[in-house]
Amino acid sequence: MFIVDNYCELNINENIFDKYEMESNAYFDIETTGFDRDKDIIMLISLGWFTDKNTFYIKQYYADNICDEIDILKAFKEDIIKFDRWCSYNGKAFDEPFIAEKMKRHCIDFTAPKTHIDLYRLIRPYYKQIGLQRCNLKSVEKYVGIEREDKIDGGISVELYNKYLENKDEGIRKIIMLHNYEDVFNLPQIFKVLYEIDNSDNFTREDVVTEKQLKYLKFLLSKNKIDVSVNFEKLSKKAASKIIDYILKGNKDTDNIYNIIKNS
Repeated sequence: MFIVDNYCELNINENIFDKYEMESNAYFDIETTGFDRDKDIIMLISLGWFTDKNTFYIKQYYADNICDEIDILKAFKEDIIKFDRWCSYNGKAFDEPFIAEKMKRHCIDFTAPKTHIDLYRLIRPYYKQIGLQRCNLKSVEKYVGIEREDKIDGGISVELYNKYLENKDEGIRKIIMLHNYEDVFNLPQIFKVLYEIDNSDNFTREDVVTEKQLKYLKFLLSKNKIDVSVNFEKLSKKAASKIIDYILKGNKDTDNIYNIIKNS
């Protein structure tokens, strides 16, 4: 296993930093040898967090060989358990379930942070309205003015890793690690897009709650005396449906309602 510690200066607008409590988030991304959780391995995990408002720390756990997967997972677990919230880009669909499955296979007792802030899911309902053709990470990065030093993608990193396993070329390892490093380093910066969406009345999500759902949801909240500070007009159909179902089952916990909204 190869571990690298990186401290870097990262200045985020104070309003954005405070609104999203960015100092409380762990920012993460993984590189794998493929999409099959049974056959493929996690070759690299990058985990970042703010040590203060202007300093961002990124720790990288690299599998120097295939057998190192268990070691990088154990090391990652020791750091991620310090956080209640983690942040990714499309990590709910890929990174989190991949990590969870690998922890299980290696008999590592693991509980993921309670809240997962998936920036992809939060931006995707609006990406066309902000002028993007695609909603992948690199497109969003370009939108906020980020220029990457890294020039590869996930597919190429798999090819490079296979070469690395054969020749242990340090230059190849650095290329792979830079790619994943920038994936994590750029996550806090694209909160700027989320802030733009949240603070404008000009955006309407593609899957916005229907008028009928909204009326019924507000009725249930009032009837059950549930007070939540949410702009329900921007809620997704999926989130509205889950909250309605949650309340109809006799539940009233506002923290769980907030979590439904954040995770839908």
